[in-house]
Amino acid sequence: MTPTANGGNPEARPRSARKHWALAFVAFFLLIFAWSMAAPYDGTPDEREHIVRAAGVAAGQIAPPPDAAKKGTGAFQTVPGGLVRDQCWQFKKDVSAACAQPPGSDRTPTRTGTGAGRYFPAYYALVGAPTVLWPGWSGVLLARMITALCCAALLASAYVVIRNRSRSGLMMGALVVVTTPMAVHMASAVNPNGLEIAAGVAFFSAVIPLMIGPPGPRRGLILLVGISGLLLAILRQTGPLWLATAFVAFAFPLRHSNLVGLLRERAARLWAAGIVLATVAVLGWSVRQQTSDLGDYSSAERLTAGQAALREADRWRGYLDQIVGVTSWLDTRMPAPPYVIWQLVAGALLILGIVWGSTLDRWRLLVLLGGGVVVPSVMQIALVNESGFVTQGRYMLPMLVGVLLYAAWAAEQRGFEIAKARSFSRLAVLILLPIHLFCLAYTMVRWQNGLPANLGLSSLNPLAGDWHPVVGSVVPLLSATLGLVLFGWLVWTARPAGNDEPTPDAATEVPTRADRPAGDHTELLRPAGSRLRGAGPEGGLRST
Repeated sequence: MTPTANGGNPEARPRSARKHWALAFVAFFLLIFAWSMAAPYDGTPDEREHIVRAAGVAAGQIAPPPDAAKKGTGAFQTVPGGLVRDQCWQFKKDVSAACAQPPGSDRTPTRTGTGAGRYFPAYYALVGAPTVLWPGWSGVLLARMITALCCAALLASAYVVIRNRSRSGLMMGALVVVTTPMAVHMASAVNPNGLEIAAGVAFFSAVIPLMIGPPGPRRGLILLVGISGLLLAILRQTGPLWLATAFVAFAFPLRHSNLVGLLRERAARLWAAGIVLATVAVLGWSVRQQTSDLGDYSSAERLTAGQAALREADRWRGYLDQIVGVTSWLDTRMPAPPYVIWQLVAGALLILGIVWGSTLDRWRLLVLLGGGVVVPSVMQIALVNESGFVTQGRYMLPMLVGVLLYAAWAAEQRGFEIAKARSFSRLAVLILLPIHLFCLAYTMVRWQNGLPANLGLSSLNPLAGDWHPVVGSVVPLLSATLGLVLFGWLVWTARPAGNDEPTPDAATEVPTRADRPAGDHTELLRPAGSRLRGAGPEGGLRST
């Protein structure tokens, strides 16, 4: 039995990984579901549309005929009448949610249009049953909880991979940065975009070490990449673009990637085939159901390509704020400092990757930025006279999380110091996590009381208002506080793999020499106390 740093028991490692996963899962779930409990019905962008679609799929209405249900898009679904509600406060930030009728228990079959009526049914089949069985707040909260559980599981898996694979711990700080209030806000709702963002975090956390990391057992990484990649393929139409971008960035040049070795593994081939088949199925569905029809949100003004490009460039100021957190129906903006602080930390992380990374690292970052920034912007410019400006920052977030995670990875592999990486991660905990709580409280004030034009500190009371969540206003705030404290503690106390003996779980454990097959002379991760020296040919570090 190979001795370990955990009392000589090799089984302590997977137990430790399971413990860290469980703690991270609890932390993320408490934070995400706090938003679920705090929000009114249809409190996040298009939630009612997705709830109606989910109820329709659960009732067997999988592929309704494409119809002009919502501004030329969507379809009609027949759902319990208690879910069909009109809103009176959206885009009116000074109006609270008290004017709206909450979801009810009325089961009367009601035909209603939804802009999500043509979307691929997989996500809606996952969350739809509660909305049909218990229409009203019970079913809505259960459907939100299913999404929150899935997102928490993906983010917890990303945390464990980063804890076990991060050389200096800088990627742990990147995890804090990419888990923005907007990502949590969307993860709390009945909306595939929230699950897509969480899948993006998990996918890039695992695909980076899998494709270009040091050798070692990679069954766990393959599993996480397979699950999250499959989710990216089926949740939204942008998923295939994110997957293709990641493949180009990390599979080439071949001599610097692990692609050839992965193709020899049966599990990797099966997951890859599943993702390809899912992508083909989604594309076929898109053609059949005409999901590319976005509707007409354009104005009477016709723009040239140059005019549209300048306007799109100007809109990126807003996209960046939306990525951090412009909540509710994009009608609730925090004061400027939280956005500036978050974007400065994210920008610093990107600069570290550019400065510390190799030429190949910079090209990979350029490919990722091309997929997450350039391609969506070009598509928006090309279609602006047909559909108007419909892009939102949250749409690009599943790809942009990969940019920051890879920037951290590149800096780590090129020798970014452990002490500095730990300082960065802890600084991110201290200055970013409080913004989560402020954003939740600020949005609760908007929902419960509205935000007056002349807002003052006396108005920012998340416990007051003429509307309150069904669980009360204290419970969401307490849940979010507990989740943030636990998440912060997990990041603060994480010990990077480069600073101590690696503690990967059973699925990603690096073997000892005795565990390797005969004739396997691949380099192993060095034990604790190794002295790092210089950059190796594969972008990693040589040890001595």
